[in-house]
Amino acid sequence: MEFEEMQVIWNAQNEERLYAIDETALAAQITRRSRWLDRKLTLIDWIMIGVNLGVGIVLLIDGLQGDDPVVQYLMPAAYLAFFVIAIARRLLRRQDEKQFEDTMLGELDRAIWRVDYLITQGRSLVLWYLLPLLLLFGIVAYRNEKLLWAVALFVILLPITYVAGRWEVNRFYLPKKRSLEALRDTLTSP
Repeated sequence: MEFEEMQVIWNAQNEERLYAIDETALAAQITRRSRWLDRKLTLIDWIMIGVNLGVGIVLLIDGLQGDDPVVQYLMPAAYLAFFVIAIARRLLRRQDEKQFEDTMLGELDRAIWRVDYLITQGRSLVLWYLLPLLLLFGIVAYRNEKLLWAVALFVILLPITYVAGRWEVNRFYLPKKRSLEALRDTLTSP
């Protein structure tokens, strides 16, 4: 090989990008992460819907057999209300997810939004779900002394649930969010 040919090869190598991004593989990875998050959110939604409906129906049937209808209907009404709220939250979530574009960055933003939704739901579950149930359960147990042990158990489990929810968010969801945000920053930086 002559010097001129070697110089042409050298110049061609210097103009190529050494670290090229495989956009197809990256898009597939982003889509895979986003779909995993969607399945997780869907599972949580259906668990909340099913548990609240099931417990509400069981408590309603049990309440029909009781002798104090006002107190007996508080808990079933609460669970059925949370059933309706869970359905509404699912529908609103699905509607909010449609606002993202069908591009790689849009899918990445959707995945970040889903992680944010999981974080918000995990952090607020105790406040919007467990505390109201504890208050209603306390009212029911006040009228029925046989249930006081259950209220005590509920009070003990409430902080454990709170700490476990925070641990889950910090251990699983925040690292996923940081990873996705770092990827977005890398893709959008010049």
